[in-house]
Amino acid sequence: MTILIKSERGITIAALTVYILIFTILIGVMTTISTFFFTNVGKVVDTPKYLSEFNKFSMFFVVDIKNYSKATITDNTVSFENGPTYKYQNGYIYRDDTPICKYIMNCKFIEKQYNVNSVTKTIINVDLQIGKNENKSVKKNIDFTLRYW
Repeated sequence: MTILIKSERGITIAALTVYILIFTILIGVMTTISTFFFTNVGKVVDTPKYLSEFNKFSMFFVVDIKNYSKATITDNTVSFENGPTYKYQNGYIYRDDTPICKYIMNCKFIEKQYNVNSVTKTIINVDLQIGKNENKSVKKNIDFTLRYW
């Protein structure tokens, strides 16, 4: 007497465990990727507004730095000889007494001297941090060369 065992097609416990494990890993990877994506998107939402403030400052500052050959520089002011004065105060940068950009968290002006072929050039380094809080701010560190001829 022979007993025929009927072939049953179905899912085994081992296969079910493997499927659940694979789906858990995939969901974990997708969650991690989406968390990084939305965190970074949140950081750059206000960046265009802050970059426009930097552009306003640069627009005025470049014109003045190319028109004047001497300046008095301290940590938070630049005074051009017979020209305008730039001052960082209370989250604004002022050109004379007119605010030209806002949302400034930190601004430092640093004077440097640079010699090229016996010509001394004065470089004004501007270190800006623009934003409303530390996580969503834009940092710029730019060198501007005073007119030297």
